Amino acid sequence: MNLPAKLLACCSFALLIQGCIAPSPPPLPTPKPSEIHIDPWWQELNDASFNTLVNTIIKDNLSLQMAQQRVLQAYATLENKKASNLPNASLSGAKGHQDELKGAESKKESYTATLSASYEVDLFGKRSDAIQAQNATFLSTQESLHVKGISLVAELANAWYTLGYKQESLALLEEQFKVATTILTLTQLSFQNGTNSITDVWQQEQYIKNLEAQKITLQGDIETQKRAINLLLGRSALEPLDLAKEAKLIALPPQPEVGIPATKLLARPDVRQAFFSLESSNYSLSEAIKNQYPSLNLSLTTVATATHFSNLLDTIIATATATLSGTLFDAGAKEDLVKKALFISKESSLSYKQTLLEAFKEVQDALENEKTKTIYLHHLDERLALAKVILERQQAKYRYGMVGYLSVLNAQESLQELEQTHLSQHLELLKYRIALHRSLAGGMMTYDVNNEWRNYDR
Repeated sequence: MNLPAKLLACCSFALLIQGCIAPSPPPLPTPKPSEIHIDPWWQELNDASFNTLVNTIIKDNLSLQMAQQRVLQAYATLENKKASNLPNASLSGAKGHQDELKGAESKKESYTATLSASYEVDLFGKRSDAIQAQNATFLSTQESLHVKGISLVAELANAWYTLGYKQESLALLEEQFKVATTILTLTQLSFQNGTNSITDVWQQEQYIKNLEAQKITLQGDIETQKRAINLLLGRSALEPLDLAKEAKLIALPPQPEVGIPATKLLARPDVRQAFFSLESSNYSLSEAIKNQYPSLNLSLTTVATATHFSNLLDTIIATATATLSGTLFDAGAKEDLVKKALFISKESSLSYKQTLLEAFKEVQDALENEKTKTIYLHHLDERLALAKVILERQQAKYRYGMVGYLSVLNAQESLQELEQTHLSQHLELLKYRIALHRSLAGGMMTYDVNNEWRNYDR
């Protein structure tokens, strides 16, 4: 072996062993997250108006559109990473003009064409790791789009049925107002007959005024709720919501079959997102480790020169070069990057475990809350039926002077409070069902990234 070859071998060995650290990344969890199964859970509610709103929010919501653009950004970065792993070539040309004065004026022209090509050989798989890391990042961004969509549909459902609750509460107040007016007439007749005092009349009038104040508050709440729904739909807050009159509290279908929650959780977009983030960080760690190793670059340069353009290809000089390069000393900079990548990878691993724990808790909470609320509503129905009978009896007794007005007022307040409570608890039951579907991550639109990528300029 001649001296230059010995020097090259020694330098290569020094570059290979200098300061390289290779920590082990956290292992990927098993089993891996499963594929998402599109399941439009909202269709199970048999609410045609809400289904229409869901189609609108998927198409027009601005936050969802921004999330789609982030997916395309991640895809663009992935395609760029793939392209950078291929050889690149460049072509340049030049024309020169030279004047010489040697007694008589002399002019000389020259033409030069240069073709260059270069390629970094992926000796240790560093560039491949970079592509895999970005691919996992792209997949993670896709899952974040699904997370956003699921959250928006659930938020829309809560807003829609809250609007229905407000409107039904207002209708209930109208009915309660009629009952209170009837009792007011009864107290006025009793006062005229001398069987009660004017205080009873005043108390009932005060009660009616309270109902009127509640109506005004509810009317304002309804308009606020409409504006919130318009915002979710990507519309102006002042735009009319034509479907608003259709909003109402619905009877729930049977609870969906959950099976083994742990298996369903692996299809949750946030779980899949955390998994791909961990996968990306592991590949990035591998890339940082391999970035400590030498790199091999191949280049080819071809230069053609001539004094006449037609003779440009007569003289061609080609130069091929192979360059092995690496860092002898960087004060531990690359090692620091490896450590940083390792810490990011460990954080991603912990984040994945935390996401799974939170997902399991959400499912269990939603199941238990709906079960408890259903039992509570059953008992509330029984109390409501008794309260109606009690008010009827107390009104009849009051009419014949058998009880005082206070007994009627108490029965009236008790019944109307139970009626409003029943509506609010029905809304809570609906929200628990929505939370269950959200925790099971059912239902989301498809998004054709390739089609959007091809038609980027439309």
